[in-house]
Amino acid sequence: MEKVVVGMSGGIDSFVTALMLKQKKYEVIGVTLELWGSNDLTAVEKLCESLQIPLIRRNGEELFKKVVVDSFVDGYWAARTPSPCCICNSYVKWELLNQAAIELGANYIATGHYVRITQVEKKYYIQKGIDTNKDQSYFLWGVSQDILSKAITPLGDYTKAEIKNWALSHGYEDIVRRKESMGVCFLRGMDYRDFIYSYRGATQRPGKILNRKGEEIGEHAGLLNYTVGQKREIPIVNGQALYVASMDAKQNTITADVKSSLCTMTIWVEQVYITDKTDLMAKDITVKVRGLGLNPVGFVEIEEWTGDRLKVMLSDSAWAIAPGQPIALFRGDRVIGGGIASDIIKD
Repeated sequence: MEKVVVGMSGGIDSFVTALMLKQKKYEVIGVTLELWGSNDLTAVEKLCESLQIPLIRRNGEELFKKVVVDSFVDGYWAARTPSPCCICNSYVKWELLNQAAIELGANYIATGHYVRITQVEKKYYIQKGIDTNKDQSYFLWGVSQDILSKAITPLGDYTKAEIKNWALSHGYEDIVRRKESMGVCFLRGMDYRDFIYSYRGATQRPGKILNRKGEEIGEHAGLLNYTVGQKREIPIVNGQALYVASMDAKQNTITADVKSSLCTMTIWVEQVYITDKTDLMAKDITVKVRGLGLNPVGFVEIEEWTGDRLKVMLSDSAWAIAPGQPIALFRGDRVIGGGIASDIIKD
């Protein structure tokens, strides 16, 4: 019997993953990750008891704080727009589950992500899940080959509705009715600005809003309250609406401009991870960016790759790409890599 560790959160997705794998005759071991402060494990313990599988606790607070929370706070403090869930999924959760699998002698790692895993010419790729509303492929561009080679994600072949019906048909109505957690986990309902102020032990200062010529046109209430593409709280000048075009943390200033000025045909990407560099020469690469801006459409061309930086040339303009945002690269429904939008985003 092959052994698999399943990341257990207490929610329906990880529970059904464990149940499915148990029914397929795997030896299932539940692993719950303690990432931020004390957690009530009553729910996940009861679910594992109902499945008659062991539950192992793994403390990952130090890694989570360093890789996710510190980078989240530092990013916003530097006037960037980070995505903590993307970083956590690729560089914390899967890494900790892999460590647990090695320690426990497990052959496989499983999670409740709505993605599939495919192999092409000895390389493993994250592939979009069939449920377009739940697909989580965008968040997983940084998962290593070593981990993907032993990863199992059974929910990628189902829709969320099918998973709920599957749980109901097996008599687990309670978990179907349970409210799912949303938002950034470590904020625990706190406004992200209050969290950052508390974590830093400091608050930001008001500063100048400038036009493209560097002329002062207003005052901002602290850079944490703004992101590229934001219109709210930006002055209207000569009857024309302006948007946040860029922010300078060192000078504590915002530069505002007309909407069209935020369009670009170029995205610089840093901290790049690519599954297979030959994919970068393909003619069917698309880009996905999740945020306030408009997602680029059409195929892109990788014009330059130096070290861990890419220059991505778009076939149709993108609007309001913010430094710090994750950038995922696809070929069809396969994730071929990704990175973080750089501070240098210009034509």
